[in-house]
Amino acid sequence: MGTNRPNPESAAELLARWRASGRDVNAAQAAAVIAAHALEWANAAQEAASETEKAAAAASEAVQRALAAAQSAKRAASFAAEAAQLILATAEGDKVRANHDVELATERETEAAHRFHDAEARGFPKGSE
Repeated sequence: MGTNRPNPESAAELLARWRASGRDVNAAQAAAVIAAHALEWANAAQEAASETEKAAAAASEAVQRALAAAQSAKRAASFAAEAAQLILATAEGDKVRANHDVELATERETEAAHRFHDAEARGFPKGSE
């Protein structure tokens, strides 16, 4: 015949351990779900960080290009300002010469008018028709 060994644990203790083990399983399953979500979130964060790094690199490159374009524009503006100064100096000289030419032409006109009026007053010389 078989021997029945007495079980030192009571039915209440066994039931309590079973229920506790069930709660542990539920908690472990919930932790596993949370860990899976955390992994997904970490992957998404890593991808976002990578995209942010790419965007920052692109922005940095854009800034460098903008600075280079600004330097080119500054040089072009400097050359244009220099050319404008030369044109201004030339125009000022041209204006002075033009004013002088007007004075000379006015003097010649006045002189020609006086000669005409003198000749008219003398009755114009013969053979000047």
